[in-house]
Order: sequence, then structure tokens, then C-alpha cells
Amino acid sequence: MDKINTGLGTTIRRMDFRNPIFQDGLNCTVRCGYKWANLRIGEKIILSSGREAIVEKIIVCRFKDLSEADISVEHDPNCRSKVGLFNYLAGIYPEFARDKENSVVTVVYFRILT
Repeated sequence: MDKINTGLGTTIRRMDFRNPIFQDGLNCTVRCGYKWANLRIGEKIILSSGREAIVEKIIVCRFKDLSEADISVEHDPNCRSKVGLFNYLAGIYPEFARDKENSVVTVVYFRILT
């Protein structure tokens, strides 16, 4: 499910996580492609854990242009290095593993609200 109807005529997007570990404060998640690139700063999202979060920043770039600083607040501690992140994404997205240099990723920075 990608959207949740609030019953008030609006929907909130739901973001699923395979490893829903979150830290207090700012977190980020790296997603392959453009699906999440149209989120807006200040937009609320629902995480698969049921918690609410607010989008604080979005970066869209090629994986090779991603810096270690960009992923320093990755929600999953195993993905806070480019090697760890690559291994994780390659296990989920076979097309990513074939062309990591040119694969586009969207980094969504969010802060947990509840």
C-alpha cells in the first residue's frame, strides 16, 4: 500500500521498510529510482511501523555521486557506508547491482513525529 486515506479527503503516503530501525532525530532512507522524489519538504508520511514522520530534505542523484556524509543518518546502521548500502540495495534490486554507477537513487531525510 502506497497511500493511506485519512478520512478527511486527504491521503498520506506510506513508506515501507524491510528493517524498520529508527534513531531519535533525523533519519534517511535511500530508495532506487524516482518513486519518492516527488515528496515535498514538510509533507507527513506514515512509516510501515505505524509511526508518523515529516520530510525534511530530498536528494536525487546517481549512486556513485552519493557521499558518506549523505548517508550518515541512514535509518539502518548497516547502510551507513556506501559498501553496506550497495550490498543491501543490490540484494533487493537486481537492476541496481548491474549498473550501480548510473543507478539513480532518491534519499529521503525525515524526522520521526510519533
